[in-house]
Amino acid sequence: MVFYKEYTLLSEKDGLHKITDQVKEAIKESGIGNGIVTIETFHSSAGILKVSNQSNEIHDDIVREMRRLVPARINYYHQESPENAAGHIKSALYGTSVSLILKDGKLYCEDKQDICFAEYDGPRNRTFSVCVMGEE
Repeated sequence: MVFYKEYTLLSEKDGLHKITDQVKEAIKESGIGNGIVTIETFHSSAGILKVSNQSNEIHDDIVREMRRLVPARINYYHQESPENAAGHIKSALYGTSVSLILKDGKLYCEDKQDICFAEYDGPRNRTFSVCVMGEE
């Protein structure tokens, strides 16, 4: 069985947005107990990440380090804006999807990690999809 659901959000500039609750909602709605969950965005200056849920400071550290490793600057060839150019690079480096194990109707990682939509540009209206595949 395959179940698909699409979500939208208005992102803030250059940050992480927790989407774990929406992913859990899609899993519950799917009725699938065991299988694989894939979360993906098609935007080329955004991504999907699996991040520790131990503290908000971890999210802040990730955003800060991404800015340090791939700074917005004016000498990129792509010149829509410095933030947009850096966003495309971050998206290519960190990825636009995450696949997770679903066991007994729950994410295998749900006690330790959150799923986050990573905005590398923004603010913008964004879309991400959840696909749940498996058996009831």
